[in-house]
Amino acid sequence: MDPIRAAAPMLWFSLCFGNILEAAVLGSLQYPSGMDDNGLVSHLDEQARRKPTTVYRKSLPINDTIVPHDYMVSLYRTLSEIESRRLNSSAPQTARHANTVTSFVDRGQDHSSWGSGQRYLFDLSSLSRTDELVEAELRILRKPALENLPVLLGGNLYELLLYTCSSVGNSGRQLLDSITIDILDGEPSKWDVFDVWASMKAQRRSQRTKAGKNRLVACFDLVVISELTKEAANPLTVGLARQFRQPQERALLVAFSRTRRKENLFKEIREQMKAVRRDVGSLDVLDLSDVVAHKPRQRRRRTAITSRSIGGVGGGGGGGDSGGGGGSGKGGGSGRRKTRCSRRPLHINFKELGWDDWIIAPLDYEAHHCEGVCDFPLRSHLEPTNHAIIQTLMNSMDPDSSPPSCCVPSKLSPISILYIDSGNNVVYKQYEDMVVESCGCR
Repeated sequence: MDPIRAAAPMLWFSLCFGNILEAAVLGSLQYPSGMDDNGLVSHLDEQARRKPTTVYRKSLPINDTIVPHDYMVSLYRTLSEIESRRLNSSAPQTARHANTVTSFVDRGQDHSSWGSGQRYLFDLSSLSRTDELVEAELRILRKPALENLPVLLGGNLYELLLYTCSSVGNSGRQLLDSITIDILDGEPSKWDVFDVWASMKAQRRSQRTKAGKNRLVACFDLVVISELTKEAANPLTVGLARQFRQPQERALLVAFSRTRRKENLFKEIREQMKAVRRDVGSLDVLDLSDVVAHKPRQRRRRTAITSRSIGGVGGGGGGGDSGGGGGSGKGGGSGRRKTRCSRRPLHINFKELGWDDWIIAPLDYEAHHCEGVCDFPLRSHLEPTNHAIIQTLMNSMDPDSSPPSCCVPSKLSPISILYIDSGNNVVYKQYEDMVVESCGCR
């Protein structure tokens, strides 16, 4: 394919979204009646227990595959559905706001020495240090081995204690959270969730005071205590073994953050292009054609999730009460007849743009666009500004004095995107102003 032709749709897309920003992902979403924050988490946990969707090629090595956790898939599906329901909602927004949810997979390994606890490590290098961290949680999958249950000398009740890591021994670490588990509760597997927000906030503040750009690593120690003997127990015996686990079964650190400054989709596109340049070993000037021209990076190999299989709401909203509705997309009817300003179809396919190696869902959506003339007299449903009315009137009297007003979007709505960032972390984000709901003359 001609590189210029390949880059054209990307250039158009990037320029159109030069100022999209600030979606309220978690907190600002309007929850359906009867569902609060805790209800949402319970709903996501219930979905995560279901049979996972296979989203990677089993023939590939696990370490070369980026596999979205079921929790992130459920988050995308649930929150995008909630967002579609809140378009006509007048319910007040919740106090906490977040526009980004980033997941980090555990990189720790099990060791024979477990007396000081089981260690979990997370590379947070790609987490922006300028964003406000509004919530953070550590999710650990517990899968008790049935053959171990009859021989457990510590009984069936255990306390899981989560500590910060310390370089000076157990005395220097801080208790973050604790939960009590019953290994005979009948559940074959369960995700235990720990609150690590305060610890991560303190660590980020400490990191900002240090000179240089040191890699930010989150480290936690999990200690298992028997309620019966009051002694430490081997984490592996209660179902916390990490060996031979699938990528989507490893512990997950989830950070809910809010961007302080305005950013747009083009920022993530630029990060993807930089990563492509690093992979091909080139230091040339970045070009928009890079994301289309180069093949997907081998370390990101996976089977893309289609919008239909993952669920959720990736497409555009309804026709809108103002601005000409959906439009037929057939142009102006007869050859010389001009159609008035209205909303027309515009289908965006991320796969055709070459972005399916980093966008997980949706792979396509209905963006719509505005097209048509704004001639005098302007219709009230086009909601023209006073300036547009005067400009259109002047144009009707003297076409050479000024151009007619323009047919542009008057109402836009967001969509949710689940993607892989440049650090190979799965991220959920809502991007504003992605779908044209109605058109007007400006």
